[in-house]
Amino acid sequence: MNKRVTSHDVAKLAGVSRGVVSAVLNGTPGIRVSEEKRRDVLKAIEELNYSVDAQARSMRTGKSGCIAAYGNLDNPFFLQVLQGAQRVCTERGYHLLLYGYNGLESKQSLIALFNQRRIDGLLTKDVTGYADDKWAAMVKEAGLPYMSVEGYPEREDVPSVLLDYGASIRLALDELYKLTGLPPIYVELYNGPEYAPNWGDRHRLAAYKDWMREKLLPETVWTCKADGEDADWWDERLRQLPRPSALLANWSRGGLLLYRSAHRLNLRIGKELYVMAADNTMGANAYMVPALSSVEVPYLAMGEAGAGRLLDMIEGKHPQASPKLWVPATLVQRESTPGIPMVGG
Repeated sequence: MNKRVTSHDVAKLAGVSRGVVSAVLNGTPGIRVSEEKRRDVLKAIEELNYSVDAQARSMRTGKSGCIAAYGNLDNPFFLQVLQGAQRVCTERGYHLLLYGYNGLESKQSLIALFNQRRIDGLLTKDVTGYADDKWAAMVKEAGLPYMSVEGYPEREDVPSVLLDYGASIRLALDELYKLTGLPPIYVELYNGPEYAPNWGDRHRLAAYKDWMREKLLPETVWTCKADGEDADWWDERLRQLPRPSALLANWSRGGLLLYRSAHRLNLRIGKELYVMAADNTMGANAYMVPALSSVEVPYLAMGEAGAGRLLDMIEGKHPQASPKLWVPATLVQRESTPGIPMVGG
């Protein structure tokens, strides 16, 4: 029979005390661990295939060593959040319980799991700007440690991980203007029968207008439905543009619709029209022809940051920390803007 690996074995291989191993796994108060020692412990854990005895730790600490992640399983960005959260949980010796979206009833059952000490906290992937006052009140009443990814941007009392959409637009505009010297046109898509932008898109549009005023450039905003059914509407606008022109779409779908219209009109993206998107919601920007430059929402990093802060809350490490974590966007320049050679020419 194989010998059971213990924390003593991990400590011996890593060259540290058992207290340091405990501090890495459990966040033991009063023990500070350097990044070098933390890496040594994690490497030893991996080499020895060491697993924490969750039941023993639960009896000792009164905690389960497990957090729940709740979101829409059909949303590919929830999977990116999960990937980031899983990475943090693995490093800190926690399990991650996946809970698919099923309305308020599912959320109430999560509170029940917390009351039964089967989970220690909850991370949710919400739609941009999500805010449910009833749910926030239920979480607070239960004392459930909670972090939302993209939710509650305007409530300072609810912890969440957010992207500064205004700053992301400025990042895109700075780069687009530096590359082209052209006044960017802002293409704003929306879903539904009526124009009703969410929190993120309101901040994007405001940032565009502020940036244009600061540069003393004329504002041009195209607002249209995301379904893209009115091909004539798109074609007429592109026909009227000078060559070259620079366009920034709030969603990657805006880039797709611009590409389709340019194809119909025999206009070359990256030569006659410079196009950038302010997100990658379709997850296809790198695969478009030519590849679409964009500001990417870093969902994996948001999952890491949210899970890390949630575990800190559970372990009482940052009781006075701001409830908001702001994660910067990543700008990826591709072939649809100048500076990268076009495929085939």
